[in-house]
Formats: sequence, structure tokens, C-alpha cells
Amino acid sequence: MLIETKDFGTIDISADDVIYFPDGVYAFEHCKRFVVLDNKSKAGLLQLQSVEGKDPRFILLDPFAFVQDYSPVLPQGVMERLHASSMEDLSFFVITVIPENVKNSTVNLKSPVVINFAEKLGAQVILENREYPVRFPLFSEEGAGNDARD
Repeated sequence: MLIETKDFGTIDISADDVIYFPDGVYAFEHCKRFVVLDNKSKAGLLQLQSVEGKDPRFILLDPFAFVQDYSPVLPQGVMERLHASSMEDLSFFVITVIPENVKNSTVNLKSPVVINFAEKLGAQVILENREYPVRFPLFSEEGAGNDARD
């Protein structure tokens, strides 16, 4: 199936790669179907691209790659909603904001995108861990491999 993307123009994806977000993504609740695209030219960066139009598109990172003690606690009901029997069934990603000055990039550790790829289901959730920030700097003394808690 052909989709229009924000960064890659029109691309052909498999319908099997579409992830359904029953509640959408915060501020984009009307968008329910997304695909995860790998930006092979920029290691580690993924894109959560709407298949319903070129917007919205979110830049994703693996939080475990740069926050050594990231241990998300999901709200009650999320496991069932994503048809997951254990945390191992789920993949966690954080939405990244990359401004013009890349050194000011932040990630949202408080509200990760959680995907069960086997079931093709996803959700953005607000973690029970109250100490995770919404705007965690990637390039600072507290970022990149350090403890993200206050």
C-alpha cells in the first residue's frame, strides 16, 4: 500500500506493518493507524508515521539506549488493551523533539509509545512512575546513559 510520508515522499509499505492505536496518540486522537519506519541513514532514529497522511510523524528513540535505569510502570489495563501477556511482548519508544539546535533535543520519558508488534497494537501511555520528565534533555550532563529521575 502506498502512503505519503513527511520525510520520504510516497513509499510502499505492507499492510501487515500497520500498527493500530485505538486511542490515537496524544493531541492526534483521530489518527489511529501508523507504521514504524527505520531511518537507516541516522542510526537509532525511528519514525512513527501516520498511514492516513504525511502528518503526524513522530521521531522515536529507544529509551533504554540512553537512560540506564528506565523502568516504566504501565497504568492498569494497558497490558490487556495491547493484548500482552508480559512486558517482554512490548516495545517502548520515546517521542523526540529535535529543534533547529540539535543540542537542545528532548525526549518524553513520561509518556512513551508502547507497541505490541506481534498483535499490531500500540498506545501512548502516561507512566505510573511520577518521577520521569516530559522534557528530558538528550545532550546534557543528566542525559545519555544517566539516571533520569529527579
